[in-house]
Amino acid sequence: MKDGIFLSVVMPAYNEEAHIEAVIEEHLGAISQLADSLADWEIVCLDDASGDATASVVDRLARSTDKVRLIRHPEHKGIFKSFTYLSLDSPGTHICSTGPGGEWPASNLLKMFAALQTGADLVVGVRQNRNAIYSLRRRLVSHAFNMIAKLFFGVATRDAGSIKLGRRDIFNCNIISRSPFAEAERIIRAQKQGYRIDFVPITFLPRAGGKASGAKASNIIASVWDCLRLLCGANFDHDVDRYHPGRV
Repeated sequence: MKDGIFLSVVMPAYNEEAHIEAVIEEHLGAISQLADSLADWEIVCLDDASGDATASVVDRLARSTDKVRLIRHPEHKGIFKSFTYLSLDSPGTHICSTGPGGEWPASNLLKMFAALQTGADLVVGVRQNRNAIYSLRRRLVSHAFNMIAKLFFGVATRDAGSIKLGRRDIFNCNIISRSPFAEAERIIRAQKQGYRIDFVPITFLPRAGGKASGAKASNIIASVWDCLRLLCGANFDHDVDRYHPGRV
């Protein structure tokens, strides 16, 4: 398997100065434990026009090791476009999407990689303790969108908004959603296209830095609209996403 896997761990960051260095260093340590199973690997951080020193912190780390790479958006694009850019820009055969706020311990990657080694094409981390971390409103929003995916598309997404590890082509498939529903759509498309999806229990911590925005009213409305668009006009083919990094 070593000959076939180039792992790109991608994380968008917006005003994460206080915690991003510790998060990246933790991931450097975890991935080094997988080195014998990897042809190559990298951590790619996209600074989404932060107003603090996030980019400077990552740049300093990138200067100290060739395993860390910094990309910068000149203006704030938001998490969906940032993840899109990262997945298209990264050279890895496999991509792990995670966050820089400290809520996703790097040890989760080791658990998810074990599932990848047993033949999974996409591994979704399932947060076991969301009830203890999230507000009632946030839990209801999360439950509703996972339920919608099962009800309308016959796909159990389990925890669509969580971290993921999988084949590059799954991350670069032709996603039509432009909202947080994109991650549910990614799982739906992967299953419809016959990929093997594994769900792995992971550790989830209270966010140490930055600010979560997935349950904002604007994101909920946009996600409902994207769900309806997918329901009415889905084409579950294998085309890559038409978005190019320079146009996100």
